[in-house]
Amino acid sequence: MNKAEFLNELSFCLQNMNNSEKNKFIIFYDEMLSDYVENGMTEEDAVDKIGDPKKIAEELLADYGSVKINLPFTGIRGLNYILTIIGFPLWGSVLLAFVLMVFSVYVIIWCVPFTTGALSIGFFTTSIIGIVGSPFVMLKNVSMGIMQLGTGIASIGISLLLGLATLGLSKRLIIITKNLNAKLAALFKKKVVVG
Repeated sequence: MNKAEFLNELSFCLQNMNNSEKNKFIIFYDEMLSDYVENGMTEEDAVDKIGDPKKIAEELLADYGSVKINLPFTGIRGLNYILTIIGFPLWGSVLLAFVLMVFSVYVIIWCVPFTTGALSIGFFTTSIIGIVGSPFVMLKNVSMGIMQLGTGIASIGISLLLGLATLGLSKRLIIITKNLNAKLAALFKKKVVVG
């Protein structure tokens, strides 16, 4: 395998990586192969020395998305635990603020279909009361009874429209919530390398 074939196969194997990261690795291995060739190796020998592009891509993708954290170490494990516990008011409050912020986003998102659903139920209840009660009102005042019957029928229409709006909004918000959940989960699925 020559240099071009190696780089093409590596590029193909790294297609799950974003382009800027992938290009960094392609340039790195291109320069490495060029250095080996300048030092007197053939392209094939240089490629053999670097290794199989599929295995290299697997290693790069395994480390892709990982977060490297340099934790301070005091040299005494127990002291690290004590410092973690003592620092809880700081990092615990930040964690609590993050959780409450995420919860408030969900509440705000779901307030709209909840409101349209509550209004739909309210208008439906109003329509039932208006339609059932209109004959009793007609006994005292015919025009008032007809108006109550018309209001009841209009309330059924408004209730149905609000119910359809609630269903449509709920379907869209379920998709939005799933996407938000996936993004939040991706924040915590990154591999942490302590170094």
